[in-house]
Amino acid sequence: MLPLIKINLLPYREALLAKKKKQFQTIMLAAALIGIGLASFGYFVIDTMISSQQQRVQDLQDGIKKLNDEIDQIAMLNQQRDNFIARQKKVEELSNRRFEAAYILDTLNTLTPLGLYITSIAAQNPSTYIITGRAYSETRIANFMSALPGRLFGTPQLLNMKRVNNLQEFTLKVELNNNPGQLEALQQEQAADINSNSANNNQDVQVASSETLSASGEIPASAPTTAASN
Repeated sequence: MLPLIKINLLPYREALLAKKKKQFQTIMLAAALIGIGLASFGYFVIDTMISSQQQRVQDLQDGIKKLNDEIDQIAMLNQQRDNFIARQKKVEELSNRRFEAAYILDTLNTLTPLGLYITSIAAQNPSTYIITGRAYSETRIANFMSALPGRLFGTPQLLNMKRVNNLQEFTLKVELNNNPGQLEALQQEQAADINSNSANNNQDVQVASSETLSASGEIPASAPTTAASN
């Protein structure tokens, strides 16, 4: 008996193509999913890096703003310190100059010779004064100018001199010496003079009281102790 020949009548080629097509689609789907996953991961990483960088930039901006505020506060404190130092220097200057007018008048009164008198004293600036006066002769003006230079005044400058009604009218420009210790020395001398005058006045009062008690026949309070010791 002859063997039967097996003939496959099914469309195996179409089935094979469908199988390969399905495998290809599966591979493409997996590749697409992997690509989407990688893209998502890359986007997440890049977004995280951008957010981190933005946070760092924000921190830097906040730090810069804080530093600017501190710099403004320091500048304000420096301005307040400069104003305080300026006021302190002004107070010290006024304290040093509060007796200056008295010193000037007292010195001018001492140095003014007979036959010369001063009509006005004007301050051109804190250290320069304009002195106007009259004298009976030019010699007295020259003597006055020669007597001015010293501890308080510098060398005077004659600005104007003219004859009016048999008198010589003159205008001098004189500057104060810039040594701050000189005014202190003058102030100490004036205080010493005041103390000396007060002591002399007290002594005169005590002497007058003693003479009055002696004249009235009364004994001072310290006399009984002396008499008892004798």
